[in-house]
Amino acid sequence: MPLILLFLASVTCVMAVEAPVTAPPTAIPPSPSTVPGIRIWPDPAFTHWPAIAYADEQRNVAFSLPVRQPGAAGTIGWTGEKPLPFTLPTDLERISGLLPLPMAVGPHQAELTIGGTAIPGRFALRVVDARDPWPQTALSEGFPVDAKGVPVVLLDRRRDANQERKWALLASLQKPRPTGQALFLGDPLTALGASAIDGLDLRQRIALDERQPVHAQLVGLALDMAAWETQPLTAGPRTIFWSPGNQALLANTWTQEEERSLGVVRTRLEALNVFPRLVLVLPTAPIDDREPARALAAERRDLLRRAASWQGWVVLDVERAAGPAEESYRVAEGVYATGPVNEARERLAAAFRTELAR
Repeated sequence: MPLILLFLASVTCVMAVEAPVTAPPTAIPPSPSTVPGIRIWPDPAFTHWPAIAYADEQRNVAFSLPVRQPGAAGTIGWTGEKPLPFTLPTDLERISGLLPLPMAVGPHQAELTIGGTAIPGRFALRVVDARDPWPQTALSEGFPVDAKGVPVVLLDRRRDANQERKWALLASLQKPRPTGQALFLGDPLTALGASAIDGLDLRQRIALDERQPVHAQLVGLALDMAAWETQPLTAGPRTIFWSPGNQALLANTWTQEEERSLGVVRTRLEALNVFPRLVLVLPTAPIDDREPARALAAERRDLLRRAASWQGWVVLDVERAAGPAEESYRVAEGVYATGPVNEARERLAAAFRTELAR
């Protein structure tokens, strides 16, 4: 009898230890329908602006406004100038518009009012003489901005034949040509993890952007110049390779304004009184079976070649050095890389070495 009692007590003890503990009830959050959220509206802001503008042309800056007060009347304009009136729509959440680009060098600020009330927004802009130091440090949605995020426009001038003859004379004298390491700027045409510039005696400033690669290259050059402009100017790059690549064509964002970058680089170098050898790395036409795309690629190559020839740039033609993309990009039957591979890459590397030796 005592043994049986001891066994029951043990069972009772085990059961007491392993009995589940009831947790307090969990609070159920209220339904979203009973607690409406507060909408976060985007700031009114500039969205598009030219990276390079000529002083003798009229350009625009695009802006975007959230429609927080449908049907309200408002104005927008540069400080000190007559504002432009507008009325917000009743069936949209956002609208876009254009403001004339101010052509005076310096900072500019636009002012926005809606319903008679001043509305804050990101409406600052800098117009910079292309001969002066370039302040671009980054891209905002594909467009150049300074260290504070303020849009930057380089104001350049159109060139005429007399200016080009002057440049040709100065370039032939090579006075003074910097003696520092060569600079490669832009798209390295990397394919299968390697590039034709790998291992070459040059400094690489890779600058890519899926929509506006030229803007990325202008920022890259601005950052590089900011470093060597603080040293003796003869220590700058002896040669500058500019490789625009094909990103703009592939993204359907290419325009003929790309050629302006060739002139604006010269404008800055002339102001510095330094004359490195300028080499445009002319990309091959990308692989595309569509006839309009092939025609556009041919137009672009022709435009860049002509612009380079009369603006003092040497042309390193990737297609001539490595072969057409259908051959130089070929990995296997029907398989292509994003740039020259194998022997084609070696031929392109040899072309770079020849230019570096000059």
